[in-house]
Amino acid sequence: MRLSIGLKLFIAYFVISSGIVWVVTDKMSNRLTKGIDEAAEEVMIDASNLLAQMVSNNIKYDQINTNKVHTLISGYLDRELDADIYSVTKKNPNLQVYITNKKGIVIYDSTGKREGKDYSQWNDVYDTLKGKYGKRSSAFDPAVKEPTSDQKAMYVAAPIYHDNQIFGVLTTVKSTIDLKPFVLEQKKQVNKYAIYLFLISLLFGAGASFAVSRGTNKLIKYTTALSKGENVVAPKIRQVEFAELSKAIEKLRVDLEGREYVEEYINTMAHELRTPITGIKATAENLLMPMDDEQRKRFINNILESNNKMDLLVNRLLNLSRIERRDVLDNVEKVDVKTLIEEVVAAPSRIGNITSRSIKIEYDIDRDLSIKAEKLLAEQAIGNILDNAIDFTPKGSTIGIKASESNTHIIIQILDQGIGVPEHTKKQLFRRFFSSPRPDTGKRGNGLGLRFVKKIMSLHNGEVSLKNRFMEDGAVASLKFPL
Repeated sequence: MRLSIGLKLFIAYFVISSGIVWVVTDKMSNRLTKGIDEAAEEVMIDASNLLAQMVSNNIKYDQINTNKVHTLISGYLDRELDADIYSVTKKNPNLQVYITNKKGIVIYDSTGKREGKDYSQWNDVYDTLKGKYGKRSSAFDPAVKEPTSDQKAMYVAAPIYHDNQIFGVLTTVKSTIDLKPFVLEQKKQVNKYAIYLFLISLLFGAGASFAVSRGTNKLIKYTTALSKGENVVAPKIRQVEFAELSKAIEKLRVDLEGREYVEEYINTMAHELRTPITGIKATAENLLMPMDDEQRKRFINNILESNNKMDLLVNRLLNLSRIERRDVLDNVEKVDVKTLIEEVVAAPSRIGNITSRSIKIEYDIDRDLSIKAEKLLAEQAIGNILDNAIDFTPKGSTIGIKASESNTHIIIQILDQGIGVPEHTKKQLFRRFFSSPRPDTGKRGNGLGLRFVKKIMSLHNGEVSLKNRFMEDGAVASLKFPL
C-alpha cells in the first residue's frame, strides 16, 4: 500500500510532535521536581535560622536548655492544621529538628532517635561548623543504607551562635515524600497542558496535511483527466508551489493542444477540401472542351456549388476553432428564453428552409424566464440544432420547439419527424466531422454543427443530448441551461 504525500506528512508531523511533547514533558517534570525541592530548601533555610536564633536565646552557663527547646518543638509538632495548599490539604506539621553541639554530637532530636550520635562528618553539620552553608540529601530513616528517592530527606542546617562564636548546629529535616503530592499535582497539570498542546499541534498538522493532500489530489485528477483527453480547466490551488505547478502544466497542455489542434485541423481541411477541389479541377477541364451553353452553365454552377461548400467548411472550422480555444464566456447577460427562441426561428437565413415545414412552439412555463448566457452563442446553439431538425424532417412535417423549467435548468427541446438516430451512430454524434446522410438528398453535412453546440453548452455549464423520440418517429435534441 502506497501512502499519499499528505498522509506521509501527517505521520512525520505526528512522530515529531510526539517526540517534542515527550521530551519537553520529561524535561519539565524533572525541572519541576527540582524547582519544588529548591523552593522547599529556601523555606527550610529560613526556618532553620529562625529556630537557631531562638535556641541561641536559650543558652545559659554555656549550655543549651534542651528542655525549653523540647517544649517549643513539641508544641509545634502537636499543632493541628487544616491548610489547603492548592489541591493538597496539610493536617499536621512534619518538619523534624535536631541539634548538635560544637563537636557534632546530637544533643537534641525531635524524634528521639538521633540523640548521642556523632554527626560531625555529615555535610550539614560539618560545613556549618566550619562557617559554610550546610545541607545534604540522605535517607530519612538513618537505618536505611541505600534509600530510594521516596526514602530520602532534605537536611538544611543553620549555626547556633553564642558570644559571637558557633556554639552548635540546628538542622531541619524534610522528607521528600512530603513534597511528592505537590510534585504529582504539578506534573498532572503539565501533562494536561502537554496533551492540549499535542492535540492542537496535531490538529494543525492534520490541517496542513489535508491542504497538501487536497492540492496534490487536484493535480492528480487534473493530470489524469488530461491523459484521458478530457477538456478540463486547471484547478485553483492556494499553495503557491502547487499553484505554480498547475499553471506550468496548464501552459504545457495549451502548447501541446495547440500543436495537435493545428495538425488535426490541417489534416482535416486537406481531407475535406480534396473532394471539392478535385471536382472543380475536373469541371474546369471539361469547360475547355467544346460544349453548348446549357452544359457550360451546368458546369459553372457545379464550380460555384463546390466553392460554396469550401467556403462554408472553412468558416465552420474557423468558428469551431475559436470556440474550442475558449474556457470562459464573454459578455454574459440575462437573455429572455421566449425572445431567444423566436429570434432564432425568425432569422432570415432560416426562413426559406422553414417555409416547406411548420414550426410549433410550446412554452411549458408559467412566467417569463431568462438565462445567463452569451446571447450570440446561445442563438448559434439553438440555430444549429434547428437547422439539423430542418435537414432531417421531411417537407410538410412539423418541427416542435418546447421550453420547460425544472428545479435547476431551463430545458429547450427541438423535436423533428425524421428517421431518428440510427443505433450505430449514437456514440459518434458529437464527434468532430461525423455526419449522417440527409434523407432527401443523401448528402452529408460537414459534421461540425453538433460539436459546435456541445462546446457552447459546456461553456454555459449546460448539457446537450440527442435521442430518438418515444413512441414517435424522429429525434429530440435537448439543451439544458442552468437557472
